[in-house]
Amino acid sequence: MLSIFGAKHKKKFRLEEYFRTLSTIPMEIAAFDPQGRYIFLNNYFMTNGIPAKEFLGKDDQYYFYRLGIDAESIKTRQKYFQQALKNKNIVQFTEKLHFPKKNRTFYYKRIFKPILDPSGSRVLAVSMFGNNLTHVILSQKELKYLAYHDKLTGLRNRDAFYDYLDQLIYETMRDKKNLSAVLFIDLDNFKVINDSLGHDYGDLVLQEAAQRMTQSLRKADMIFRLGGDEFTIVLRNMKREWDAASVAEKLISVLSMPYKVKGEVISSITASIGIALVPRDGLDRDTIVKNADMAMYAVKNTGKSGYRYYSVEMTHNSLRRLQIVNQLRKVIEKKDYDNQFMMVYQPILSKNGKEKNYKIIGIEALIRWQNPELGAIPPSTFIPIAEESKLIQAFNQWIIQRSIEDFREIQPYHNNGFYLSLNASPKSLHSDGFSRNLQNALLRNQLNPNSLQVEITETSLLDNDALTQRNLTALAGMGIKLAIDDFGTGYASLNYLQKIPAQTIKIDRSFIDKVNVDPKNQELVKAILLMGKSLNKNLIAEGVETQQHLQFLEDNACRQFQGYLFSKPLPKNNLIGLVTEHNMELTLP
Repeated sequence: MLSIFGAKHKKKFRLEEYFRTLSTIPMEIAAFDPQGRYIFLNNYFMTNGIPAKEFLGKDDQYYFYRLGIDAESIKTRQKYFQQALKNKNIVQFTEKLHFPKKNRTFYYKRIFKPILDPSGSRVLAVSMFGNNLTHVILSQKELKYLAYHDKLTGLRNRDAFYDYLDQLIYETMRDKKNLSAVLFIDLDNFKVINDSLGHDYGDLVLQEAAQRMTQSLRKADMIFRLGGDEFTIVLRNMKREWDAASVAEKLISVLSMPYKVKGEVISSITASIGIALVPRDGLDRDTIVKNADMAMYAVKNTGKSGYRYYSVEMTHNSLRRLQIVNQLRKVIEKKDYDNQFMMVYQPILSKNGKEKNYKIIGIEALIRWQNPELGAIPPSTFIPIAEESKLIQAFNQWIIQRSIEDFREIQPYHNNGFYLSLNASPKSLHSDGFSRNLQNALLRNQLNPNSLQVEITETSLLDNDALTQRNLTALAGMGIKLAIDDFGTGYASLNYLQKIPAQTIKIDRSFIDKVNVDPKNQELVKAILLMGKSLNKNLIAEGVETQQHLQFLEDNACRQFQGYLFSKPLPKNNLIGLVTEHNMELTLP
């Protein structure tokens, strides 16, 4: 000790006593001379079985080498050692020791405490205290990982997305030349997988989709799962705005490829992607997310499986939607249905055997809305909004009652088999009491249930929940006919068609409209007609507007039609005039 410290016997004794005391403390403790050489190691100090005396007189270079610790860790320790030596003060720091051969990392809370001479002017030694924090730090890292990652896919989650987006906005505000994009992704038809095959299949599809997206992106691009089948991707440092479109096209391609899950091949999944650019489309988190989400829903509303950039026009559409919702609420609150709503009826016809002669066999009830502030609003606009905002149930009872009352007035003019066809929204089918309300309306108006048909959209069949099934079973039990409307636009399988007690299939107008211009569409319509006949279903072609449409359908054995070629939807009195004038028959020129 004298050679090391150059001290008197009394001082030597005090240091030895100090080190002896440290030997009994249950934590890792060592001491260094001012040159950084070990002069003391207690029994708890990590040596991996190497005798402590081997390190006395050696520095950390030797210690790290002997224990196989990554030499990079020495820099941190030497930095704080010099700081304690220079300032003669206690220094605290966290140390990370990595063992490459073992592929293990340990974390320590360290304290350097200088030992001064009696005058306090000279550092005699520096003691180092340490606690192993590895378990605590790894637990914290795991908690942080769980807090910011999605358990199912391993992707970063909503909270991580918001934090990342906030940081991106901060950096962009400092340099607005930075161009980034936020892609909002929703998997189309994913609900069908959960409903038809189960959530286990849905989870595996989500995992596969996450993997496909990850493999399709650059390492610099960040992907997040917000929940359900919604994902976001942040593309940073783009050179051009259309770079985001290139990524979106690639993602749509890879996400639309068939998924093989537990022996099932799932080919109905596609992707709708909305794109918001930063800083062009916003410089705050809520605005950017809202705009990307709005762009994504614009894709959904125009056929799915595509991408779209946000535009100011979408904001106008959003405001328009809000106006419609507010006006619908006013109608419902004031019960102003009779003043604003009107029911019109479009004939459904059947080939009558004679050339160019067609018999009116039924009418479809359709609603129209004339609002004093917004003007005429087409049902294709306000019905989906009423569905989404859960307002349709409030005026659905009015539709049923008015249509059945009108049909009773037409009754003296119709022939046997003439029927009224009502549209049932998915929300209606899912509501308790829908079938009972229909039954009560029929009883009040003394109409036979056989004179009523309920049209069900194909996509509503996919919900396949207990209430929907209960309503459908009750309707069929009463003798009310069922028709599957807009057939071909959803993803109902033959299995669904066999389970649902529907007598009629209505082929969607979008297919009929293209039969004269698209050979693939012709084959599709032919296939639907053949399938319907094989299942013993009545087939009605909607949207028949030209002689060419009619000729194609008749050539392929379709015998029931609906469309402007025969008649547009008519108010009750005009319809009565039509059926009385033509005795329930129409002859085309």
